[in-house]
Amino acid sequence: MTHVPQPVLGNNTHSPLRICTANEMRNLDEVAEKEFKIEPSNLMENAGRAAVQILLDRFPMAGVNNEILVFAGKGNNAGDAFVVARRLICLERRVRVFHLETEEKYTGATRKNFEILRHLKAKMAYIEQATDLESFFRSSSGPYIVVDGILGTGLKGDLDGVFFDMVEVINKLNALEVLSLDIPTGVSGDTGQIHGAAVQATVTVSFGFPKIGHFLPPGAGKRGELFNVDISLPPRFRREGDKFLLTRSPLISLVKERDRYGHKNSFGHTLLIGGSKGRIGAVAMAARACHKMGTGLVTAGTWNHCFETLQTKLPNETMGLSLADYENVSPDFLMRELTHYSSVVIGPGLGKKKEAKRVLEELIRHYRGPMVLDADALNVLAEHQMHSLLAGRRSPTILTPHPGEMARILGITREQVVADPTVALREAVKRTHSIVLLKGAATLISSPDDRIYLNHYPNDGMATAGSGDVLAGMIGGLAGQGIDPFQATLLGVYLHSLAGDLAAKQFGHRSMTAPDIIENIGNAFKEIKGSTESAVPVEHRVRLL
Repeated sequence: MTHVPQPVLGNNTHSPLRICTANEMRNLDEVAEKEFKIEPSNLMENAGRAAVQILLDRFPMAGVNNEILVFAGKGNNAGDAFVVARRLICLERRVRVFHLETEEKYTGATRKNFEILRHLKAKMAYIEQATDLESFFRSSSGPYIVVDGILGTGLKGDLDGVFFDMVEVINKLNALEVLSLDIPTGVSGDTGQIHGAAVQATVTVSFGFPKIGHFLPPGAGKRGELFNVDISLPPRFRREGDKFLLTRSPLISLVKERDRYGHKNSFGHTLLIGGSKGRIGAVAMAARACHKMGTGLVTAGTWNHCFETLQTKLPNETMGLSLADYENVSPDFLMRELTHYSSVVIGPGLGKKKEAKRVLEELIRHYRGPMVLDADALNVLAEHQMHSLLAGRRSPTILTPHPGEMARILGITREQVVADPTVALREAVKRTHSIVLLKGAATLISSPDDRIYLNHYPNDGMATAGSGDVLAGMIGGLAGQGIDPFQATLLGVYLHSLAGDLAAKQFGHRSMTAPDIIENIGNAFKEIKGSTESAVPVEHRVRLL
């Protein structure tokens, strides 16, 4: 594939927010110290100060009418917890520290902050096992505020022993607030997987950059509200990396003003191919969504025996195309006809019969514009091992699998995809040389140059039949209007989520349907151009301090 996506979304002021793995964040801390002479103690102090600020913003009387329980485990996460405890004590708040390691096991800045707490005569107790807490809870009934500084992103393997027990204790406290430092203990910062058990936080304060595990299920459900705070890392770090969070600001620039003197041929012509017996609605919904994106002309094509049914489901402004029985079509049919289209979407409701394979092969070989492969087109691709054919395509291709389809494309299990989606995503890009988006509550999008963007807009109402067909039509419509295909994918995914959120507000998560998403596409365009980031529901965004 020769197409190279544009390298930057927006400008330096509105650059996308970087996200990291746990190991990448550790490396950044090391570079900050070695190259920029930023001491770990400075980073730890900044992290603890920001966490205290957030806690007191949410609970101004924290530690006045209740007690703040600080749980400190290992490494820097314990050091962050000690800073939090110290700063709260200096504000004359009631604080009690439970540490799960002995003093001699702490080193560096963590050890220093432990010693400061000793000199402040803080209430501290070393916990070897859960029974060590029994006397405390017999004499104190709360209510409590909890600070979880047990492990953070330093998690290795499943929790066991006292670390597992402390997670269980915290989750049973019914605390007013559970604030996790960096990430809830037990959640992998790289995959979002839960290792044995995990703290159920009400708020998580992430340091430096959010971790990818903050957004991937099931761990994302443990973090509560997420705040990301600056800890004074060098500005260059923001522009580096290969993983970013989709946010509104950099996407605004992709919503171009339309030429008021343009005509229908000025705004692209998208062909959508799909539909089969009992599944005509899929391609019809994709076509409706494509229209809503501002596409000038939309044509929906299906098999001859389904064509009349499709015609009854299409809006009047959509043109229809019968593929006839493919064996009766001359070999150069697609080569002649496809020059009329600025983008193609294939797959919604297509079916997997042999004619579907032939249509897909001809499209891959002969179509010279951006093409979206969705649903059954992905299953045909996987079943007939067309990866190398697709990789040799000279125009941009966009694949839109859910985890099950991704598993079939890669020949692995769905569980393997879910366990480490970024690995699966990169492997799919490598095999197909395509833009790949992996659909889910957190959707991951990767380009052929190995950048990954994550769209985090969890909405259970989107788990409805036809939602994926709508997304395919939206992306195909944007790509057909001349928008860079990778940027069209990013913008399409974000607008799809925003339209879904608006539909949920209108009809409720339980009752919304795919057509409701389509009807809110126009409102999504208005929202992305006219609102501020703070207008997005707080549980759907990362707050920056």
